[in-house]
Amino acid sequence: MQDRRKLCNNPTVSNNVGTTAIPTIWSPGYFALIFCLVLAIILVAYYLYHIRPYVLLPADILMWAETNFVGDIIKLRIGAPFYTDPVDSNSGIYCFGAPVVTYAISWLFGKSTSIVAWRIIQLFFVLCAAIVGTVCCRMLYERAYPDYRTPYHKTWLVFIFLTLLLTGTAPEANFYSHCLHTEALALVFSTLCLWMMLFYLKSPSWKRLILMAAFPALGFMVKQVLLCWAVVMFFCLLVYNPRDLKRLGVFIASVSMFIGITLGVCYWLWGDNFFFWTFEIMGGDRKFISLLSTKTFRVSLPRSLDHTVRILPEIAIGILGGCLIFREKENIRTLGPLWVAWLVLICIEAYSSGVGWSVFWHFGPGIFIGVIWLFSALPRFWPIPNKNGESEFALLFYWTRPLIAIVGILTFFTIMHVVPSADEYETRYYKRRPSPDVYRYIADIEREFEGFQADKVLLDIGNWIYLRHSVLAKDRAVSLADQPPNGIYDNLEVMITRIRNKTYDKILLHDFHSPYFLYDWANWERSSGVKKALLEHYTEVRTIPSVKMDQLGKTMIQYTGPVSVLIPKQDLNLKSTSRDL
Repeated sequence: MQDRRKLCNNPTVSNNVGTTAIPTIWSPGYFALIFCLVLAIILVAYYLYHIRPYVLLPADILMWAETNFVGDIIKLRIGAPFYTDPVDSNSGIYCFGAPVVTYAISWLFGKSTSIVAWRIIQLFFVLCAAIVGTVCCRMLYERAYPDYRTPYHKTWLVFIFLTLLLTGTAPEANFYSHCLHTEALALVFSTLCLWMMLFYLKSPSWKRLILMAAFPALGFMVKQVLLCWAVVMFFCLLVYNPRDLKRLGVFIASVSMFIGITLGVCYWLWGDNFFFWTFEIMGGDRKFISLLSTKTFRVSLPRSLDHTVRILPEIAIGILGGCLIFREKENIRTLGPLWVAWLVLICIEAYSSGVGWSVFWHFGPGIFIGVIWLFSALPRFWPIPNKNGESEFALLFYWTRPLIAIVGILTFFTIMHVVPSADEYETRYYKRRPSPDVYRYIADIEREFEGFQADKVLLDIGNWIYLRHSVLAKDRAVSLADQPPNGIYDNLEVMITRIRNKTYDKILLHDFHSPYFLYDWANWERSSGVKKALLEHYTEVRTIPSVKMDQLGKTMIQYTGPVSVLIPKQDLNLKSTSRDL
């Protein structure tokens, strides 16, 4: 191979067709790249404009995970255990990494009680993932094409970064990146795992192998499913050198040791409560595959296949990237194991997506890494026009290839659903803004707390009012709703006991008369009995009207339905007083 430095300093690049001049900034190829860069800037700016009012919403009602996320930060603020006794029903099913890191950053900036600041930090995590992803693109390109100079190097880096930023916020694969959820930080760790694998393959050593083995355990502290990176890394090593059993054995032993240490420390800190919330609720029969039925809380194979087919265009991006890189035969040996590992990751994500319908965000890290593969190859194949070439159609190619490249990038952005749309059924419908009525809705809920101690009012979803009073509320709807799918009803019985004892002076319930009432979901194997107990011991005195917005607007702010206000039956004489509060 030619020396790379010589090749970079030469005014020409040798290829199979002839001699091509190093492109200048006046070439159509550069203007095509600049056009795509400007387009990416516009799309990022539009996304920030589009998402801003949702990020600035002062209540944690965008999605189901936000309630427990805020509840976890309340625990950090008041010094309560992160995983509490299951009878309190105020912990979540995810690991502790995202709330802890989010709270630490917000504390450093003096915003330790700001839900808005916490959402901005989630977007900061996506920014970090895009930075790490850009570094991975650079490493992949250098490993795949060590003898080729990257044309327009700095421009490409900025373009790749912006493209990954859009991918990390794509409405199909990364819909919840701006919400208080684990997804944004999980994306960072997944990208770091890819970087670590590239770092190892660049110069394999025992130290790097053991360092790589620590990453799945670190990822587990963010989200349990990130343990899958142990499997992904194992397949990478297996394909890279299947005869090196010693290296495989050391990796397995190291991964097991790090995971064991992590689980041991978590048990030491929180005991059985940790395993109940992070494993027992999501374990049992739910982790097994249902081969035929889709009406199940198990992992449904038909659902997994349906999701894979529906998100296949996004998956195809990574497949195309691999095919382009493997046009260089040498790359099959050096980078083939890494690409096979990516396919393993996609398969694991397809499996996990079978837990429910339309959970495409399970594919988020896999799609993100697939885009890294494509944009690691694109600089090598970007049109470098040769007006003086030998072909009789040289002039035609000189202008049409850059245009084709622009069309290709436009197609990519369209596949990722990051282009503003005039279709009101698309997530990025250009007119979609949250209804101003949502602020009336939030204010109505807040007024129900006036004149009461915060811990004497049960609001099923949302912790923003409890955050103001540093109250760790019990009987959180999402914490309880996660349990019956695995046959756990005991803690709902504890809530029923509190209802019978009239522990709460007032109870606010979303969708109380709906089949989707979270305390008594219609699709569970049996009724929890919560609704029956509420009707026996409490009386509904009024209903806070739902927010007036279109159906897709409600997917952006999920908990905007009618809220029933209930008071204990013996307090009926206070009904008129409560109405005035």
